[in-house]
Amino acid sequence: MTHPRIEKLEAVLSELHRNDAPGLVASVQQHGKTLLRRGYGMASLDSGLVNTPATKMRIGSTSKHFACALALLLRDEGVLSIDDPVSRWLPELPASQGARTLRQFMNHTGGTRDYLDLSLLSNGMTVVPSEGAFEYQCRQHEANFEPGEQFMYNNGGYRMLSTVLERVLGVSLAQGLRERLFEPLSMNETFLWCSDLDPLLGSATSHIARAEGGFSKGIFPSVILGEGGIASTLDDMQRWLSHLITPRIWPQALSQEMMAPTELNNGYLNPYGFGLIRETWRGVRIFHHAGGVVGGTCQMLAAPDHGVQIVVMSNRSDVTAAEIAQQLLVAMLEDALEAPETPASSQHGEGLCGDYYCALNGRHFAIAKHEETLVLRSFGMPLPLTQSTPDVLRVNLLSVIALTVELVRGDAGRIVAIDVIEQGRRYRCDRIEDAERSTELVERFAGRWHSGELGGEVVIGDGRPESMRVAGLYGRSTYKLQPLLDNTCLMVSEDPAVPLHGTLRLVTGKDGHRELLLDTARTRQLRFTRDRVHG
Repeated sequence: MTHPRIEKLEAVLSELHRNDAPGLVASVQQHGKTLLRRGYGMASLDSGLVNTPATKMRIGSTSKHFACALALLLRDEGVLSIDDPVSRWLPELPASQGARTLRQFMNHTGGTRDYLDLSLLSNGMTVVPSEGAFEYQCRQHEANFEPGEQFMYNNGGYRMLSTVLERVLGVSLAQGLRERLFEPLSMNETFLWCSDLDPLLGSATSHIARAEGGFSKGIFPSVILGEGGIASTLDDMQRWLSHLITPRIWPQALSQEMMAPTELNNGYLNPYGFGLIRETWRGVRIFHHAGGVVGGTCQMLAAPDHGVQIVVMSNRSDVTAAEIAQQLLVAMLEDALEAPETPASSQHGEGLCGDYYCALNGRHFAIAKHEETLVLRSFGMPLPLTQSTPDVLRVNLLSVIALTVELVRGDAGRIVAIDVIEQGRRYRCDRIEDAERSTELVERFAGRWHSGELGGEVVIGDGRPESMRVAGLYGRSTYKLQPLLDNTCLMVSEDPAVPLHGTLRLVTGKDGHRELLLDTARTRQLRFTRDRVHG
């Protein structure tokens, strides 16, 4: 007879039992006993192979804490410092970038730009050469923010960490991870799979769900190292999770160090440590880290006080491993969990939905209805809102994005602004009226622009006033500009495979000439100057 708890776990995944679509693999253990270990859907629509517990899948950014663990082991051996300026190992970096430390890269507080965001922005989904990532980092003379001022997720920092590890070890990161971590723990089916263009025996194909139905293959547009390049199996990842909780190849203190929160310069404690997040969720202590690639996702999660370990890896873009893992955790600990926060109801959307903008830092948010709830859109990403009080809303996306939104009312109780509290900082975003938006505003941005740090040329208004074309170092991308305010536009990718949104501002530079400043989720104030030959 099947145990009721196992039936609940399998019910979470029942709709993924298909032979015409990709799916996922999932494993749930409690106190060392396996309750679920199964593949769902197809590993490859080309070969017709199905997903099994032995299928290898990419774990994406869940790879990050493996790189951190290797760095800490080398530190404890006395051959690496995570607090020295990174220019000690990467002298090619401009001075402003080289002043950062590996610690800041590991906890995402370094403030440097992110090669992956820059590449997607300019090259779209074109695959860049192996040296392209570091070349982008070496181009950066300006930064998103000063070290320690903020937390901003950054794959570029982990690429630089990976490069340092290779130079210190004198071997490839793949070899270093295998010899120092995978082999000692008998993780024989785990590899650093640096490129989707290379074969990996027994691996699933990543799949992108098309809006019109069906799937296309997902190809990551870069060589990936410690920022997200590992592929593994359910059994190996469970073995790794057990080791994090009860370590065998390092002291308990090192696991605790990886999970310790990060303190920002203003004293705010961020739950993100060294590639791991430890927090209390609905009254239960957990640690976790998710990952995403083009056409797949991963979530690794543990609730040590309850002996629960969960691993989910998907090979389709429209099934989110983090959401599935959360549902599996609820099925396991339903009686121990506190009630969830109340989703903000769309019934309260009247007078609240719309665009909000902060003139001080250029941040734009939109509150919108999504089915029966409300979401906060930040750079196009819909973030579910929960309702704390009638005038206080909250966002918490895996503790990577955590915001409090306080409504500001004017005459007759009308909402005129929102105060956003983020990482201990408060800023006001004023409501934008539709009447303020004129399509003629876009024409002010027309011309040819250049960014040396992006290595890209931008043409705005050629053919269509709202058209923006970017020619990068290795590829091309196109965007549509939408008027927001005087001298401010929203930028939306026209390629559904590149869901990149931004805010573009027209400003006067220090030399008196007009400039464009571009913000995205992981880039701040990327500067474009007018091409004075053509513009």
